[in-house]
Amino acid sequence: MVYIFGYGSLIDADCRQRTFPGEKAYAARLHGYQRYWSGLKGSHDRSAVVISPEAKASVNGVLIPFDETFLAQLDQREAGYDRVLLQAEQVELLSELPKPAAKIYVYVAQEYWHPQSDSPILQSYLDVCLRGCLAISEQYAREFLLSTNYWVSHWLDDRQQPLYPRAENIDALALEQIDSILNDMAHLAELKPNS
Repeated sequence: MVYIFGYGSLIDADCRQRTFPGEKAYAARLHGYQRYWSGLKGSHDRSAVVISPEAKASVNGVLIPFDETFLAQLDQREAGYDRVLLQAEQVELLSELPKPAAKIYVYVAQEYWHPQSDSPILQSYLDVCLRGCLAISEQYAREFLLSTNYWVSHWLDDRQQPLYPRAENIDALALEQIDSILNDMAHLAELKPNS
């Protein structure tokens, strides 16, 4: 079985269904990589999370079963990223897989940079990532925040009019839980989103 390791919005089931319809995901942790907020190549309206090799770091995410015949299509969708074949020892399984992993791939940013005023961290994107983590556990959401670097003041609260195209169907209870976690962990950047 081939798996893709998702470490951002693909953690969220609703968001994942757009790329991997019908596929369940399995909690996992990737060792040897650090997650960062970064402006997106060719996009001046938002930042997203990316990963880069870093020996002593790890990031949580999900393993998504994938039909290898569609890799070329996925590579096209992930332009600006390199598809990397992972070694089994890099991936710590946190839930049981239905079939053993023959191959596990991850997409690694070719370049990354701090979010800027024209490419802020969008609250609507962060909400999607954290909703996915909360489906696993609150601790998983906290781990996502702690294992992500480059929290900056270019953080935009766009919940009322989401700029992230896949921010939908997030219920009030999830948003309340997300806000509670963010308030608890405000020390990450000692700032809050700008309205």
